[in-house]
Amino acid sequence: MSRTPTEKQPPQRPGRQGAVARGWRRLRRALPSHIPIAYKLSFVISILMVTCIGLLASLVVQHQNQILRQQVDELGRTLAHQFARSAAEPLLADDTLALDVLTTNLIQDDNVLGTAILSSKGEILTQAGITPFDRPEDQAAPDPNRLRGYEWQSRDAGQPHPYDLVAFTSAVQVQDVVAGHVVITLNRTPWEQSLFTANQHIILASLIVVLIGSVLTVALSRRLSQPIYDLIHASQALDEGLYHLRFPERRKDELGNLMSSFNRLAEGLHQKNQVERTLSRYLSPRVAQEILARGTRLGGQRVDATVLFADIVGFTEMSERMAPEAVAQLLNQYFAHIFRATDANHGMIDKYIGDCAMLVFGVPQSDPDHAFNAVACALMIQRLVELENQARARRSQPPVRFRLGLNSGEMLAGNMGADERMEYTVVGDNVNLASRLSTCAEAGQVLVSESVYARDEVKNRVTAEPHEAVKLRGISRPVMTYRITGLKPEYREGFERQVELLWHQGRLQSA
Repeated sequence: MSRTPTEKQPPQRPGRQGAVARGWRRLRRALPSHIPIAYKLSFVISILMVTCIGLLASLVVQHQNQILRQQVDELGRTLAHQFARSAAEPLLADDTLALDVLTTNLIQDDNVLGTAILSSKGEILTQAGITPFDRPEDQAAPDPNRLRGYEWQSRDAGQPHPYDLVAFTSAVQVQDVVAGHVVITLNRTPWEQSLFTANQHIILASLIVVLIGSVLTVALSRRLSQPIYDLIHASQALDEGLYHLRFPERRKDELGNLMSSFNRLAEGLHQKNQVERTLSRYLSPRVAQEILARGTRLGGQRVDATVLFADIVGFTEMSERMAPEAVAQLLNQYFAHIFRATDANHGMIDKYIGDCAMLVFGVPQSDPDHAFNAVACALMIQRLVELENQARARRSQPPVRFRLGLNSGEMLAGNMGADERMEYTVVGDNVNLASRLSTCAEAGQVLVSESVYARDEVKNRVTAEPHEAVKLRGISRPVMTYRITGLKPEYREGFERQVELLWHQGRLQSA
């Protein structure tokens, strides 16, 4: 019956080519937008190698499997034939004891797991070990012919994995008369394991060949595009702060011009880095970056920060009994501990004033925890000095005691001095108060003003006790002070780990 023009045609299913095209588009969207040509070549060659090696490996495995079965069959037939010859005489004599001894002796071999002797009627006369007759379906009417080459698995009570077994039979013939049959069970597991090991070696060798081929392919493709890779690596090195890379200007093309420009850029960055490193030895790295970024204009800005003064007690008397070189060595030894403690607590060394170190927290970058960081730094200096004094005591050297004073508040931070000679520092009444607190502290004490202890980030993390209200020169009203005794329990473990780490760093650097 013909269809009229008004009848609807059934929807046409998209063709196979359309489905393939959509699948290819989805695959391309899933792939990375940029794939190096080295990886593409490596992938294609690897596929070819895997295909060839897979075919070769399958042929080798089939050949080994065939050889294995031939060896097992030959061994099984030989053992079964010898077993039949040995069982002929006791079988005719109906010597059950001799048959039992014979079957038992044969299973002493590791490869023979079971033996059985059947009468000419198929009755089981004796058996030992694992035999096919252990299976319920084989106990009713054993058929020796059916058992020839029979394979099965059996699990021993003491073994975690089942045995792979195969049975062989042989007729017991005396002058063309079949007196019975013998059945012998061989353990195929060692041969199967050998085959499995050989397969593993073949797979491993194939993977090694594929890996070597892929590496060689990538090396070849990278060799062809080496100048571009060199530029990529050099630009990455610049990002990481490595400015010593230079290109030999031997190319006379566009890449050569690009390499020359890159060399000039790297040289300029190297010189700038040397200036920054030189500044960082005399200034805090953060201050050096601030100066390089904002210039050396005199003046400053008001900041909320904390100042810490660490002063050696009795240094004048101590230095009178020491040579200048020994004094310098002593100061450098303790100032190194102060620097590590300051850096670990996000502070900076403002300056060294003889035997005193002035530390600042909260500048040039703002830090909401500057007060607590300063207190933690003071406690860390206290612990490092104790450890250093213990080491000095073992060398019969006198201890060195520090007194520390801290104050927080508003101060002016910036470049101070003259246009020809300036330094980045902080000034103000709160700085002077911190200096005077250090002079009021006793040896080994950490004194803070009320403006430090009253801050929540300090009061909630440290343990302290009121010290006394001291009248300081230049300050009209007495200043309430607190003696910091340590950190609260929840912060002590991390603090002690940090102290131990800094102590070992100091030992390694001084070794």
